[in-house]
Amino acid sequence: MLQTINDNAKGWVAYLVVGLISVPFALFGISSYLGGGDKRVAATVNGEDISVREVQNELLQQKQRLTSMFGGRMPPGFDDTGLKSQALEGLINQALLRQNVENSGYQASDAEVFSIISSTPSFQKEGVFDAATYEKLLKSNRRNKASYEATLRTDLSNRQLSDGITNTSYIPEAQAAAYQALSKQARDFETFTLKLNDYKDQIKPSDDNVKAYYDSHSDQYMTEEKIKLSYVRLKVADLADGVSVTPEQLQSFYDDTSADYITGEQRKIAHILIKIVDEKDDDAKKHAEDLHKRITSGEVTFEAILLEKVENRISGDMGFLVQGDMGPVFEKAAFALKKDELSAVVKTDSGYELLKVSEIKPEVQQTLEQVKDKVEKNYRKEKADKLFQTQVETLNTVAFENEASLDPAGQSVGLEVQTTDWFTRKGGKDFAADPKVLAEAFSEKVFDQAKNSNLIELTDTDVAVIRVSEKKAPVLKPLADVSEQIKKAIIDTTTRKLISEKGESVLAKLKSTGNWSALSDLDAKPDEVEKFTAVDRKASKPSSNVVRKVFAMNTPVDNKRVFSNTVMPTGDYVFISLTTVKDGDGAVDDAARDLYANAIGSRERSAVMKALREEADVVIIKEASE
Repeated sequence: MLQTINDNAKGWVAYLVVGLISVPFALFGISSYLGGGDKRVAATVNGEDISVREVQNELLQQKQRLTSMFGGRMPPGFDDTGLKSQALEGLINQALLRQNVENSGYQASDAEVFSIISSTPSFQKEGVFDAATYEKLLKSNRRNKASYEATLRTDLSNRQLSDGITNTSYIPEAQAAAYQALSKQARDFETFTLKLNDYKDQIKPSDDNVKAYYDSHSDQYMTEEKIKLSYVRLKVADLADGVSVTPEQLQSFYDDTSADYITGEQRKIAHILIKIVDEKDDDAKKHAEDLHKRITSGEVTFEAILLEKVENRISGDMGFLVQGDMGPVFEKAAFALKKDELSAVVKTDSGYELLKVSEIKPEVQQTLEQVKDKVEKNYRKEKADKLFQTQVETLNTVAFENEASLDPAGQSVGLEVQTTDWFTRKGGKDFAADPKVLAEAFSEKVFDQAKNSNLIELTDTDVAVIRVSEKKAPVLKPLADVSEQIKKAIIDTTTRKLISEKGESVLAKLKSTGNWSALSDLDAKPDEVEKFTAVDRKASKPSSNVVRKVFAMNTPVDNKRVFSNTVMPTGDYVFISLTTVKDGDGAVDDAARDLYANAIGSRERSAVMKALREEADVVIIKEASE
């Protein structure tokens, strides 16, 4: 979060999210309602407060990003405690960076600000910055130029320090060459694999074994916890259906927006297209120019040529077209012609063309009666949009202020509290399948503390607040239902232990003898060893696990093999014999030099942030931040 526009229970908080400056800026809408309501302070940075609400917003954004990346569910190993700590640390670093920039007097110039604005595709028309489009888009997102440009200037200013560190980072040529040679290193090695499946038949679990395993690992055989949600869902579409419309209101709205109901000028256009074949641009151009000369001289009519069937020529009547139907070059030429006028030769993306307009229908203002349904739909939407803004704010505020029940929140916007079916952390149906809903449903605030959720922005026109209405705790599954599963677990665990013991015993002998002779203990022969030559760090064969281990092994000395091992995720035990290490080419090109310099720049940025943190007065209020 880069700037809080407003921070109280009745405010609209909008975020301007800026990643790298090269990434186009985007305007966000309803997510802004996440602000407001909580004045508690989670931390102070040199006297500057970071509110609990800011931390909660950052946490929610992190969870939404994670769930969208991992198919709608939170990945293993991520919980609210860890994510909240990361969110707070990130906000502290942002504050430190911003304060340092301000104290150092960094400020982006007007030219830099305009450069970013003018190069943003959303603010362009036909590839060129358009001031009217810029202002219209800001207005539609309820932003004004002053606040938007101030936020942008602040963000550009903050990047000056970061960019200054990155752009001045330096790596000596000798060090870059050493990195390059190391990164392009190749290794020769051999492997032999003890396969888990070859030993599984030796393990025969008894009923007593299964019962004992069931008793000692009961936590692994529990049903999944389930919950039901209560929720209040507010949608623009529903509000639009409830908007009342009188004839007078409709007439007034039509009068104000009549420009939206103009049928644009239509032109009936015929064309002759000479396609470019085998990139022979000159041939197609000459063909088109010859046709144009024949037509204008009166040798032949345009209509006669339309009827000719010639290779690499496409001719015909295209019917009535309006602006926007064709490409910009075609359109510019076609809408500049008078009725029955022949165009000059026009170069388009398709080839070289001759155009002629046979009929022109001027633009027509449609009457209210002609577009009544459309006008009414637009009227309802406009009124619903405004009501939506007000009700979203009300819903968010009342749900926060009455966090033990959704009834007041539902009543405040005239909606009934709805309930989902039972579902697990993997998700349910419809509403309960949405990743944003799942992330919030199993958050610490909602699941553990039994409070109303933060406002969830499902889309720009669809929001909700939820709470857990019922829980079903996990219960132990009957032994009969999981006995086969337990047998497989016992076989797998016991077999892994067996081949690990065999592997370690043989590995000790391999290291002692310096050759593969110890494989005889496994009834294997040295000729069963697989050989790999000139394998680099990025190789995927024999496997990434083996390759990583190979490049972690010490270089052989005096042509003596180096032995080690790795255990695969499947349980297979792999013996590795490293024989040769070949350094790569140390010649450094510009791309590699930039890569190493960027790595050093990143390290130096981290060091600067660490120094800023050590010198700063940072106080974390534990009770508020938990």
